[in-house]
Amino acid sequence: MFEKIQHQLAEYFELDPATITRNTSFADDLKADSLALMELMFSLESETGKTLDDDVMDKIKTVGDLCDLLEA
Repeated sequence: MFEKIQHQLAEYFELDPATITRNTSFADDLKADSLALMELMFSLESETGKTLDDDVMDKIKTVGDLCDLLEA
């Protein structure tokens, strides 16, 4: 799951995938705004079949947090 998210983020933010780790912060490291997070959420929902509630997305701070949620 991590690699899939890593590559999506790298493509979206035009970064080298190697620079994105489980500790990468959406706000601090990627400077992701609410629109970027919403687009990521919709993309992941369609790929995984899992529904991510808006309140859950507010609690996700790092790439690892998101991976843990999707893998649970």
